Amino acid sequence: MAQDYDKIFREVLRDIFPAVARKVLGIHAGQYKPLPADLQYTSQREADQLWEVTPAEGPPFVLHCEFQSTNDKQMLSRMMIYHAFLHYQKKMPIRQFVIYVGRDPLSMEHQLQTESLSYRYGLIDLKSFPYQAFLASGHSEEVVLAILADFGGQPGELIAEQIIAKLRQSTNGTLEMAQRTLQLVRLAVLRNLGTTVFNAARKMAITIDIREDALYQEGKLEGKEETALDMLREGFPEEVVTRITKLPAERIAQLKQQLDASA
Repeated sequence: MAQDYDKIFREVLRDIFPAVARKVLGIHAGQYKPLPADLQYTSQREADQLWEVTPAEGPPFVLHCEFQSTNDKQMLSRMMIYHAFLHYQKKMPIRQFVIYVGRDPLSMEHQLQTESLSYRYGLIDLKSFPYQAFLASGHSEEVVLAILADFGGQPGELIAEQIIAKLRQSTNGTLEMAQRTLQLVRLAVLRNLGTTVFNAARKMAITIDIREDALYQEGKLEGKEETALDMLREGFPEEVVTRITKLPAERIAQLKQQLDASA
């Protein structure tokens, strides 16, 4: 399932990551240049976001950012490997961040101090940022990230309706609106708000069509059963899970029986 969210974040952030970096990471640069995400040397690593940043003042640097929906016990080691590969390839300063979007409390290690090595990367919990920072954007890709931010004590139903209303203003046509709404529903599962967002979309007469999501255009999706299980745990009706995941209704019923038996 984590790979499923990785695909969403790469899709959503493809064109608007510099804006997100300014808001979330505080990096105000003169120019952002995307770099290839595949890092090859003795093994292959694919980064979530990799950019060459040229600030208004000071030397250029490589900005590497990973988005995590779970607490990865190996995150510190993974980021050190990325850093080593980037240093080997680019020979320029490197700034690294992990942005956490999961529902559990943040618990990943982010620094290491030994006799011969001092290393750390920036670790940020997106729940610490006010949702208005993303809701105010004119880019629909950025607006959907509001569902992962801090609601300031406001009810999820109200926030969901605000986000969907803003998506209506910032999307171009029904195709983009359907795609962003589906991404919003699936990201909302990370906050136990999938049902809330789905019901808000239906209340506001938004059509969610799985075929309009760019992530599904190849007809394949890794982790569909994991997504179905997460939605069933949250209380989605079986027919809704079938529609969203495109798994057979019989398989959804089997997964529901497995959950009930293990409860």
